[in-house]
Amino acid sequence: MVKISITGKNPSFFIKTYIFNKINYKKYKVINHNKVELIISYNDYIKIKNIKSIYDITIIKMYGLYKYVYLMKEYYMLFITFIISFLFLLLISNTIFDIDIMHNNSAIRNLVKDSLKEEKIEALRLIPNYNKRKKIIEKIVNENKDKLEWLEIERKGSKLIIKVVERKINNAKEDNNPRHIIARKSGIITKIDASSGVILKQKNDYVEKGEIIISGDIVKDETVKGRVKASGNVYAETWYKVKVVYPLNYKEVKYLDDVKNNIVIHFLNKDINIRPNYVKNYIEDKKTLIKSKVVTFSIRMEKQRKIKVIDKKYTKNKALLLATSLAEEKIKKKLHNDEFIISKKTLNLREFNSRIEVDVFFKVNENITNYLDITELDENTNKR
Repeated sequence: MVKISITGKNPSFFIKTYIFNKINYKKYKVINHNKVELIISYNDYIKIKNIKSIYDITIIKMYGLYKYVYLMKEYYMLFITFIISFLFLLLISNTIFDIDIMHNNSAIRNLVKDSLKEEKIEALRLIPNYNKRKKIIEKIVNENKDKLEWLEIERKGSKLIIKVVERKINNAKEDNNPRHIIARKSGIITKIDASSGVILKQKNDYVEKGEIIISGDIVKDETVKGRVKASGNVYAETWYKVKVVYPLNYKEVKYLDDVKNNIVIHFLNKDINIRPNYVKNYIEDKKTLIKSKVVTFSIRMEKQRKIKVIDKKYTKNKALLLATSLAEEKIKKKLHNDEFIISKKTLNLREFNSRIEVDVFFKVNENITNYLDITELDENTNKR
């Protein structure tokens, strides 16, 4: 069905002559003395359209299947373009563009990379679904039991992040050679934990670097009666001085871990991001996928990394506090879980136009345990 308008001088005459009692119609409506509207079938519209007359007969609305057939015929190029674009975007969003294998050992990274390649997981291939990825993980781990402990494939957009845990096999034989425990560095002893050997020093004793603290020699009547492997830990107060330069006007651009691969459509000098774009971002890489030579149209792939801009101004006291904290962080990075900072003190504060320089002195409770092999020591003595 179609809704038509008949326009001309006295359209009622046309209705009575060609439509009344000849064609089924409904919703007849007089708009004015020169125009009427009514609804008829499309086939009847064709019949009256072919009648030669002075009247203008126009479709103003369509109903039913014909409406969609007409739209398809009228806008078929747009529909085809939309379908092709949708299929293309579906393909792009399920294609691997980057694989990041997270492990420090290059041999392990190469092993995993080659194993994934055998399973057809590489750049520009389709991303396997979750169940298939799970089967691939089990296969790779089972085939490399002596080298791989655990494997995970995590999908982030068009990027696959491979997390690997290497299997460590401990084949080292226990060393029972006799030895001394010596000071790794100078300091004032705060604690001695010894399970074997002879303790030569006490708490609050000052020791120089290389000095024996727990001896592996068992001495009786000034004669070495036997030798053991000295075991234990020695803690001492040690000292550090850290020089820190800190700006009064601080500006930094932080490149965050959040990375996305985005498809950008460029049309009529405008960029349209398929995925929500970052407000502030740094484009690490971009690659043109499609480019038209006829119109200003292109599709490109962008690797975008999120950034954070920090811009601050500090007073001298605030900068000193931050500089001291920075120096403390540097010291803590050197310390193990059983070590700690006893005290800290700022020295020699120097102020310039845009920065301060300060020396921070630290007292640290540190494990100064080191070992000296008695056998090697005797060999070196005999050579002399």
